[in-house]
Amino acid sequence: MLIRYCPAPPLDVAIECIWLSRRTEHALDWEHMLPSGKAQLVIPLHDMPIRWAAPPDEASGSIDWHSWSRGVVHGPQSRYYLAGPKPTGMVVGASFLPGMAAPILGESLLELRDRHVSLEELWGYRGLELHERLAAIADPAAICRALEAELLARMRRPLLIHPAVAYALRPGASSLQPRVEAIQKQSGYSPRHFIELFHSAVGLTPKHYYRVRRFSDALSRLARGDAKLADVAAVAGYSDQAHLSREFRELAGVAPSAYRPRGADSEHHHVVEPQGKKPSRLPSRRA
Repeated sequence: MLIRYCPAPPLDVAIECIWLSRRTEHALDWEHMLPSGKAQLVIPLHDMPIRWAAPPDEASGSIDWHSWSRGVVHGPQSRYYLAGPKPTGMVVGASFLPGMAAPILGESLLELRDRHVSLEELWGYRGLELHERLAAIADPAAICRALEAELLARMRRPLLIHPAVAYALRPGASSLQPRVEAIQKQSGYSPRHFIELFHSAVGLTPKHYYRVRRFSDALSRLARGDAKLADVAAVAGYSDQAHLSREFRELAGVAPSAYRPRGADSEHHHVVEPQGKKPSRLPSRRA
């Protein structure tokens, strides 16, 4: 089961969607969770821990495992991270629009970059209380409405974003102006000042953010089954297929030919271990 919808104003200015999913079978596989440039709030309505790890150490290939439960905020990620396996039950969450999570989360996105912060660490006992309150609701639609009400109550108003950053984040900006220099010049600010403004608001530098958004566009096309990698590379804005392949290995940890999305609408979930065995190493980035 999957519920996904855009919340009502004024939350729609900050939140792309509120969602809920229910898993009926224990998922034994593991995933590379691929970067999207956005912060994510995830609240499982159970107490089972979920493991995650940063990409492996370059020299040794070793992985440092961690776990979270009851709720987590995934900050904007610069690369993939590893997560799983996933237990049965319902999970509810919110996907924030780029640069708009801080007024609700109460934490700078720059501080959340490449981090996975539990609700307890972020909101203290109120984070645990939110988990318990949502877990006590039986109706999935009512769970979503309760989370929406909580996020609305936490929103700091007015929702302010610097005009230069808002201009750089406008729909289609990354495809219309692929060069950061062009966007910076149109903003009217010096390169250093523009980068600082953008980095502080979004959690990623503008150059890296546009890399991630271009990568996400390619992921969407591949997950839908677009056949030719060269065509995907051209439409997504890469110089050639080799360019896409290099970016894929860096951001996803695998080559495009090894990409295995969980579904057409789950392009940021790359399945890496379908047999149910926890990997001691991740696939080579030169695969």
